[in-house]
Amino acid sequence: PWANDSDLANYGFLMQTEFYQLPLHIEYILVRMTLVGIGLSVVGSLLSVFLICYVPIRSDGLFAVGNMCVALLGAQLAFAGAENAFPQKIMCKISTASIHYLFLSVHCWALAFFLHLLLKLTRLLHGKRAKRRFVLVSIGWVVPMVIVATTAVLVGDKYGDEKLCWLSPDNGSHWAFVGPVCFACAVNVTILLLVILVQLKHDLKKDVSLTKRLKNALSTLMVQFPISNVTWLLGIVPAHYVAVQYLFVLLNASQGMFIFACHMMCSTQIRGLLKSRLGAGVGVDGPKQNSQSDSTGNTQSVEMDIVGEGLKTISSSKKREP
Repeated sequence: PWANDSDLANYGFLMQTEFYQLPLHIEYILVRMTLVGIGLSVVGSLLSVFLICYVPIRSDGLFAVGNMCVALLGAQLAFAGAENAFPQKIMCKISTASIHYLFLSVHCWALAFFLHLLLKLTRLLHGKRAKRRFVLVSIGWVVPMVIVATTAVLVGDKYGDEKLCWLSPDNGSHWAFVGPVCFACAVNVTILLLVILVQLKHDLKKDVSLTKRLKNALSTLMVQFPISNVTWLLGIVPAHYVAVQYLFVLLNASQGMFIFACHMMCSTQIRGLLKSRLGAGVGVDGPKQNSQSDSTGNTQSVEMDIVGEGLKTISSSKKREP
């Protein structure tokens, strides 16, 4: 007979490489943390998408972040509503495929954002916006589709047919999610560290004070950290480390709210444009400065502000170089 325990599922099982059984009171807390976090994340994702659409910024970086928020919104709604699928085996498989695809899309869009950031930093962006965004869309939406389809074909009838409506560690199909997530997180963290090192090197060259250098580096880290998805790596820690499970669920179930609070609202340029749009007026860093575009067609001052306050200076310096 078909029996499934997914009604007790929490965010923790997504990255685990083996089945585990936690005490019921801990499971209860983790499930409630997951549901509360998803509620906050859905609100944050909706606010981020609204803000990106409302504020007139034509940026490939924000295009990637907006799509990431859409994927995260879909993934978390599918995750929260998946318990309706448990009584039926075929619905459990469909639920597994949906969650697998949407959460992979979240990580692929994060990877697309950081690859775009690397090209932006090295000034290797070329071509029309349509071509660049075709590449971003291919990474963010098409690559996960290929991974899910390939996994379903290779695993066959055992896809989403275990104790949970999810990929099984027994047949190795869980690596179709854990592997790409670890790869994307490793690339994202490497690029983020590279950005911070370049920023520190530039500030040192310009004889910027230590306090200002640390402030710029912290600004970049805080703005980019929710997009990097590095907190997902906590999920591969064995489940009996309960404190890590709490931290994993807390940080990742609420990711949409962290993106809105850190990546969106910590951008002074976005806040300035929002104030301008609402009729509150802006100062020197207002729309006039934001309208300056680089050769790639992106609004460079806005893009660099989202990267971190210190990199706006790098951008300005490169423009003045012969």
